Amino acid sequence: MVELTIADGIAWLTLNRPAKLNALDRASVRQLAEPLRALSDRRDARVVVTRGAGRAFCAGSDLADLAPLSPAEARAVEEEHAATCALYDALPQPTIAVLHGYVLGGGLGLALYHDFRVAAATATLGLPEVELGWTPPWAVGRLVDAVGGATARWLVLACARVSGTEAQTLGLVHEAVPEPILAERVETLARRIAALPPAGLRETKALLVSMSPLRSPRWDRAAAEAFERCYGTTEAQANVAAFLARR
Repeated sequence: MVELTIADGIAWLTLNRPAKLNALDRASVRQLAEPLRALSDRRDARVVVTRGAGRAFCAGSDLADLAPLSPAEARAVEEEHAATCALYDALPQPTIAVLHGYVLGGGLGLALYHDFRVAAATATLGLPEVELGWTPPWAVGRLVDAVGGATARWLVLACARVSGTEAQTLGLVHEAVPEPILAERVETLARRIAALPPAGLRETKALLVSMSPLRSPRWDRAAAEAFERCYGTTEAQANVAAFLARR
């Protein structure tokens, strides 16, 4: 469900559940953690790129995976998702998320753990959790870090969905390009970064991470606690059941 290839200094991580729009379940998140831990020591990987197979980068957490769980169990799963995504910060290499199609909920959360986000202009980005009856269970601090509090409130509380082009205007992504040239643009950026001195990249990235208190794990824990309080409500459980029925 997660594929890793390394070529010319670039590590390509591909989420490979296209039939599920690369939704994150427990198995795929654990598979993602394995290469992220291994890449820290790979001298042949100078930059790490994450992309999604098929029609979407990632449509969010897989509700079919969460549906049978108690609120406490679902919280534990989401905390594991956050801990895996936080491995991107621990990587010495800069990281790039390649966003196309749906980039929703946990998919947008995953993207926010990357150093750079490049999107197709036609991508759809959003955080629909409040609409479903719960809070985004992680990455909220990173959202505020990226776009500021006012824009974060609009995206989360209004459940706004934006295109890649609009996301660039908001600062949610660094660049939005026509989808036919997305892969080319990302490879050009990745090659440029891979050619830079690794010591400078490593030390500067670590410094920037340490300077960003909103990227602290404490905010992921706080978001998971809020998620647990909401997830067990009658309204939230009804929305999960309705979503699964539509599936």
